Amino acid sequence: MPPLSKSPRVSFLLNHLGLKDALDVIEHLPRRYEDYGLTGLPKYPENGERAVLFGKVVGAVKRPVRFKRASLTSFLFRLEDGREFRVEAWNRDYLASRLKDGSGATVLVHYDAKRSSLSLVSLKEGRLPPEKTLKAVHSLPEGVSEATFSSLLRRSFKELEGSFIEPLPPEIRDKYRLMATLEAYREAHFPSSRENLRLAIRTLKYLEAFLYELLIIRGKDERRLKRPAHMRTIDLTAFKLFVSSLPFPPTSDQKAAVNEAYKDMSGERLMYRLLQGDVGTGKTLVSALVLFLNYCRGYQGAFLAPTEALARQHFETLKRLFAGTSMKIVLLVGNLSSEERREVLGELRSGEADLAVGTHALFSKGVEYASLHLAVIDEQHKFGVSQRVSLFGKGEGMDVYMMSATPIPRSLAQAVYGDLDISTLHEFPSGKRDVETLLYPYHDRRVQDEIKAALAAKRRVYVVSKEIHGEDPRSSATEIYRRYQNAYPGQVALATGEMDEEGLEKALAAFRSGEKPILVATQVVEVGLDVKEAGLMVVYDASRFALSSLHQLRGRVGRDGKKAKFILLSDKEDAPKLSILLKTDDGFKIAEEDLRLRGPGELFGTRQSGELTFAVLDPVSDLKILSVAREDAIHLKEEGGSDYEIALDYASRRQEKGTLGPS
Repeated sequence: MPPLSKSPRVSFLLNHLGLKDALDVIEHLPRRYEDYGLTGLPKYPENGERAVLFGKVVGAVKRPVRFKRASLTSFLFRLEDGREFRVEAWNRDYLASRLKDGSGATVLVHYDAKRSSLSLVSLKEGRLPPEKTLKAVHSLPEGVSEATFSSLLRRSFKELEGSFIEPLPPEIRDKYRLMATLEAYREAHFPSSRENLRLAIRTLKYLEAFLYELLIIRGKDERRLKRPAHMRTIDLTAFKLFVSSLPFPPTSDQKAAVNEAYKDMSGERLMYRLLQGDVGTGKTLVSALVLFLNYCRGYQGAFLAPTEALARQHFETLKRLFAGTSMKIVLLVGNLSSEERREVLGELRSGEADLAVGTHALFSKGVEYASLHLAVIDEQHKFGVSQRVSLFGKGEGMDVYMMSATPIPRSLAQAVYGDLDISTLHEFPSGKRDVETLLYPYHDRRVQDEIKAALAAKRRVYVVSKEIHGEDPRSSATEIYRRYQNAYPGQVALATGEMDEEGLEKALAAFRSGEKPILVATQVVEVGLDVKEAGLMVVYDASRFALSSLHQLRGRVGRDGKKAKFILLSDKEDAPKLSILLKTDDGFKIAEEDLRLRGPGELFGTRQSGELTFAVLDPVSDLKILSVAREDAIHLKEEGGSDYEIALDYASRRQEKGTLGPS
């Protein structure tokens, strides 16, 4: 493969950016556009006012004046209306040799009222024609200029002419009046008009959505393998007898979710399903019933939790729930003694244990199962793809049931998690919790009054911080712990992610028992912790948390059905974003707002596992594009043929390159 540039250094820098051939280059889309459409400048401009002006250089350009880490070049600039301004340009030494007296230029500037001058943002020599007033700005490594990259783009387009294979079938382009893909890339880099740029971006958004959905559909086919013919069927009589023995009947949503899982587990293909629901809708019970379905066909199951504390809690919950059955449950976490671990491994290997509850230890080397056929994964987004695959490899014919406490609209879930079947819980088993959400500034005396009132009522108190250690002593967990220890001696425990499992479990146990009714913690308490007596939570520097995280934290209080309080502390200017939590406790609405503010990668937890990557598509605002692209992708796959193969090849290339999820 020939080098991208004649300059070895430029080629090296671009290769490091992942650009190795002409197609890589044109797919490296601009991060923004500068608009050089002339605006003029008012007679009395405001400080900082942006303007695009055409004029001429008057006199000589002053040589750069050097400072410690910068240089200043300036020149007199006469506008077309005759006004003259001093233009000041930082770190543009080349202007002194490029611009001459009388040179015409189009400048993008900000007005500096204090100095009555214009601060130069960028400059283009001469008057730009209307079709060249939009200029792309790319993310480039230091040492590669826009001019260099523009030249490389032009060479790349020339190289691809005649050899580029169009990934979008003609009927789809005609249906939505889309550009040819190569033309769309050209307009994205060198827009000839605002309308053409709009159409190009629309085309490229559809392209990404279409390619992504092709990958999702292929992934679903790969994962939904046929169930081995020799697998045993579920003893429904035993299952129904167990359900009838429960102290509380499942909700209609829970029954529907279990029925969907039963149909999957009895079908020709293996189950690959996601259960999503708001805090308190009873996902744990549903997962327990799915595990019992698996037990009723005589196979082992595994319940995977993201933390040891949560694994231990699920272990105790499931032991209580299955106490009247003969199911043997074992706990497998990292913090077991050698003897305990050896005993658990032996029971899994022999088949004596029916269900293993644990952390990533469940899929570690040396763990063998006699007949593992179901994996239930709590908070699935906290595990990377490779970790999940490691667990699936522990058994033949694995049904997979994943849970998420971050509810998202079903249409969006289907578009993004298209390789999964989805069950959703909306109902609350015992009605919604009565939790009052309050927003206070720091040092509000009411906070300590609320804490004292909660302690007097024999209720537990969470105090949550974003950071373990931090520059602001008001909001770091360790400093808050020190202050609370002084204010409430002997009543405070500390739980953070940097503690070892033994120390963390000890702190949580002291909190659960009431020995220490105040728990100062980081987000380790966000998911799954079930302490019925918790009636108050105080969150420091709340504006730094994502809305969905705050909603999860709110779900930790009021679990006994009594009135509880959730207090957000923030002095930040962006505290208004927290107002949605004051208005609603609907997790779906909160998740939609979180998606709008943060984007899908953060909310779905896919940034760390590399599952969701787009260049121009926004799965939230472009949901309609995703939905129609999904229908088109399904139709094209069913038709098959060369159009499907070409599109899938292009999608696979983007996936391998890491510029299109899932990976």
